[in-house]
Amino acid sequence: MTSSIRLQRFSQFLLKETTPNLFSSPQLLLNFRSHYPSIPFYSTSRILHNQDPKNTAVQWNLTIRDASATNPLKALSLFQQMLENTVESAPIYIDPFIYASLIKACNKAQAFLEVVEKSVVAVNCMISGHVRSGNPDLGLSLFVKILRGCFGSNVKPNYVSFLILIAGCVEFGGRKNGTALHCCCSKMGFDCNVEICNVLIDFYAKFGCIFDAATVFRDSSQKDLISWNTMIWGYANNGHSVEALTLFKELRNTNIGVDRVSFSCLISSCADQKDLNSGRMMHALAKAVGIECDISVGTALINMYAKCRKIACAMELFDDLPKQNIESWNTMMHAYVENGLAMEALKLFDHIKHRNLELDEVTVLGLIMACRDLGNLNHGIYIHSFLQSKDLLRDNTCLGNALIDMYAKCGSMTQARAVFDRIVKKDVISWTSLISGYAINGEGVKSLDTFKHMCDQKITPNFVTFIGVLSACDHAGLVHDGKNLYGTMKNVYGIEPQIEHYGCLINMLARAGRIDEARKFIGEIALEPNALVWRMLINACSVYGNINLGLNLVSSRTEPNTSHDSGDCVISSNIFAVAGRWDDVISQRNLMFKQRSPKVAGKSSLSCLTE
Repeated sequence: MTSSIRLQRFSQFLLKETTPNLFSSPQLLLNFRSHYPSIPFYSTSRILHNQDPKNTAVQWNLTIRDASATNPLKALSLFQQMLENTVESAPIYIDPFIYASLIKACNKAQAFLEVVEKSVVAVNCMISGHVRSGNPDLGLSLFVKILRGCFGSNVKPNYVSFLILIAGCVEFGGRKNGTALHCCCSKMGFDCNVEICNVLIDFYAKFGCIFDAATVFRDSSQKDLISWNTMIWGYANNGHSVEALTLFKELRNTNIGVDRVSFSCLISSCADQKDLNSGRMMHALAKAVGIECDISVGTALINMYAKCRKIACAMELFDDLPKQNIESWNTMMHAYVENGLAMEALKLFDHIKHRNLELDEVTVLGLIMACRDLGNLNHGIYIHSFLQSKDLLRDNTCLGNALIDMYAKCGSMTQARAVFDRIVKKDVISWTSLISGYAINGEGVKSLDTFKHMCDQKITPNFVTFIGVLSACDHAGLVHDGKNLYGTMKNVYGIEPQIEHYGCLINMLARAGRIDEARKFIGEIALEPNALVWRMLINACSVYGNINLGLNLVSSRTEPNTSHDSGDCVISSNIFAVAGRWDDVISQRNLMFKQRSPKVAGKSSLSCLTE
C-alpha cells in the first residue's frame, strides 16, 4: 500500500470519528500505525513528566496544530509521539479540534506524495515548509535528492531553491552548509542573480565574515538598494563604522539613492560605537532630507543619543515622534533605563497603558530592568503580577531570566528561585542568573550548590557563570573552593581567564589576609592587572595593617602627585591616613577636586557628508 493511500485512509478514519476521545489511547495508536506506519520521527521539545497534564495536553495540541500548517509530516509524527507518551505515562486529553489539523496535514502531505512527476516548484514548497518550521536539515536533504535526480532528470534546483536554503542557514546557524550552497550556486551560474547576491551578503555578514560579504558585494554586477543596505548593515554590525560611512557616501552618489534603512543602519552603528559626532552628522542629514520623524530613523536616533549619554536630546526627539506604535516607547524606556532613570521608565509604562498599546517582549524587558535598577521589591512584584495577568511571560526563557536577575538585585532570592523553577527551558543564562543572585546576596554555599547542580544537568558554564561562582567564593571566604573552580574553568572547560576572573581570585585572597599569595598570583597572570585589582590589594593592606607593603604598592603604581584617577586618589589617601601621613592625604584629596572633563569643539554636521 502506498504512503498516499495510507494517508487518505487515515484521513477518512478521522472524519468518521466524531468522538475520538472515547477510544483508548493504545487502540488509537494501533489504528494510527496501521494506516501510516512509516512516518519519519521528528524531535520536539521535551514534555516534562511532572507538569500538570492539562498544560502538557495544551503544549502537544498547539505544537501539532502549528506544524500542520507548514510541515504536515512533522504534525503526524508529533501526533504519534503524543499517543505513545499517553500509553507510557498518564492519559492526555486530546483536543477534538486537533483532528481537523491532522486531516489538513494528511491532505497536504498526500498532495506532495501523490504527484507522480514532481516539479521544482512543488519541491521548493516542501523545502520552504521544512525551513519555516525549524527543520533546515530536512529541507537540505530534499535539495540533495534533487541533485541526485530522485525526482526525475527534469527537476533541477533553481535560484529560489538556493534563496530558501541560504536564508535558512542565516536563521538557524548553518555556516558550513551556507558556504557549500554558495559554491554550488556559483557552479550552476546563479551567483549573478541579484537576490542570491543579497542573501549571500546577509549570510556572510551575520556570521562575521565581512571580507567574504564585501567580495560578494564587489563582484555583483547588478546592485539594488537592498544590496547596498545589506552591505552597509554588515559593516556597521561588525564594527566597521568607517567602511559603513564610506559606503553610505558612495550610495548617495549613485542614482539609487538612500532610504530610511540606510540611515537606520548607520545611526545604529554610531550608537554601538558611542560615536556622538558621527551620530549628530547623520541626524543633521536625516533632518535635511526630511526623514527625521520617520519611526525607524527616529527610534535609531533616540537609541544613539541614549547610548552617548545625551538623554535630553533623546527626550526631545521622542516628543516629536508619532506615538502610534510601541517601538518608539520601547526605545525611550530603554534609554531611560540605560541612563539610570528607572522611575521615568516606569512612568512611561503608565502612558503606554493609557494609550492601550500592546506590550511586546522589548517592553516587558525594559520594565523588568527598570524594577531591577530601582531595587524596590514592591515595584518588581507589581510589574510581575501585571505581566502574569496579561499572560506575557508564558514559556519565555529570556523574560524569566530577567525576572530572576531583578528579584536577585532586589534581595529576594526566594522569589528568584520560584521564577527559576517555573522556567520550562532553562538555559545557561537561567542558571548563571541564579548563581550570581546567590553570590551578590551573600549566599555563597547555595551559589556553589547551584553551580554543581547545573553541571550535573549537563549545562556547560560560560565566561559569566564563572564570574558569578568565583564572586560567591570571594564574598563567602571560600578560598579553597574558589581556587579549585578557577582551575576547573581553565582545565576542564577551556575558558581563558579574563581580568574579571583574576579580580575575583585576587580579592578573595586579599580579603582572606593572604596578601603575599595574591601578589604572587598577580605576577603570574597573563594580563596586565587593571587599576581595580591594585586597589583591592592596597585596600587589603589597609585592613590587615600591612602598611609598608601598601605604601610600596602606591609608590610602584604611580607617583602620588601625578595621579589623575579619583579611585586611585581615594585608595591612596586611605593608606596614607592609616600611616598617619596627613599631608599626603590632603594632597590626594585636592587632586580629586582638580579633575575636569574637556569640552569637544563643535563643527558642522553636514560638512563630512557633502564633500
